[in-house]
Amino acid sequence: MNPFFFLFLLYLIAPKVDLPLFPFPVRPEDLISLIAVALFAVLPRRQKINLSQPVRIYLLFFAANFASALFNLGSFGLTGVIYSIRLLQYLVWYFIIYEACHQVTWWTMRRSFLAVSAIFIAWGTLEFSGVIGVIGKFTGATERLTINTSGPFETSVMLAMLAYGVSSYMMAVPLLVLVFFTQSRVTLVGMVFSYFSSRPLRGILAAALMFLIYPLVVQPVMNSIRDTRIGQSEGPERMVNAFVVSWQRAPTLDDPTYFRERLLDGDTIFRYMVDTKGDLSFRYRAVRWPTLIKTTVNNPVATVIGWSPGAWGNALDNYYVRVFGETGLLGLVIFLIWLGMTIVRLDPAGLTRYSLVMMAVVALFIDIFTSSKCMPLLWAFLALEEARHPFAIPQKRKGGLRLKRPGDPTPDSEMMPA
Repeated sequence: MNPFFFLFLLYLIAPKVDLPLFPFPVRPEDLISLIAVALFAVLPRRQKINLSQPVRIYLLFFAANFASALFNLGSFGLTGVIYSIRLLQYLVWYFIIYEACHQVTWWTMRRSFLAVSAIFIAWGTLEFSGVIGVIGKFTGATERLTINTSGPFETSVMLAMLAYGVSSYMMAVPLLVLVFFTQSRVTLVGMVFSYFSSRPLRGILAAALMFLIYPLVVQPVMNSIRDTRIGQSEGPERMVNAFVVSWQRAPTLDDPTYFRERLLDGDTIFRYMVDTKGDLSFRYRAVRWPTLIKTTVNNPVATVIGWSPGAWGNALDNYYVRVFGETGLLGLVIFLIWLGMTIVRLDPAGLTRYSLVMMAVVALFIDIFTSSKCMPLLWAFLALEEARHPFAIPQKRKGGLRLKRPGDPTPDSEMMPA
């Protein structure tokens, strides 16, 4: 097996925990990335560095993050620099997989991802049954799977990406069951939206069918899970009302310091909530988002360039709000351009488009574009598409289909593994 592809699979499987051997946070995936980058730098390459349009735009986004980190270095130290470098750590897998995939056949790639999926299914089953414990930062969460990541949201998106790619009901169905047990509601919505966004006719038929079977099937199921996070979901009207009231109550701060000290931890945030009934997780978001937006807009410099990556803490549960608070309008505009132009560029049936559209939806409630598992997987899928590798289109039996955009030349047969 290609060593770069093997290292990538190992990266996906590696548990997201801090190693006790180092005085600062270092994960197994960091060491794997370091080895992969070192080998990529010293070994002879068969392919030229591919700077596709999505990569070039994303490098501009990285530059906006790094510029904000340097500009705010005196206020927030090296935190912003470290957060910025993380973006490059994930992006480098694009170049590594682009180099590797030309020497990896469709069969090898499919069997490898099936093996990874089987490992996650076994891991999730053992975790759900209580045989093994929960790892990562969500160790206090009950009845929610995290498998090898730091939280259920990251796990759910990673599993959904793999389920779409393996093209095997034997693996996809158990993976989707595990997604359900993460209880990540926004991931379920993102999966459905992404799938039907490239299949509008199926979406119409599915909506009509849902309307017919709702009182017979869906409503009883929802009643049976009312005590879970999925069953506690609120309607759009209540969410909008909570957000409007919280916007009026949310404070305008001088900088993110008070936000990190009082609104991320402790009970201070409750005074700004509309109430503590219903979906409490959204109540937190409805206070934090307006606080960040109002504070940033109140500072003309921060409005343009932001407060620095990581200035508002590790998670804000909305990546678009996070980007605005960290990199200002400059970073937000670049990111939205990257997102839109990349989606338009991608093959509608491909792995990358499905994954990116789903992540764009999930990003409304989760900082998914900072995920150390999902972002490298997304960049790997994009590398496969740019290389016109047959695995970039989900197929069940053989890698016969090839990605091709209007105006593209026919791929050389030598570039496509048999």
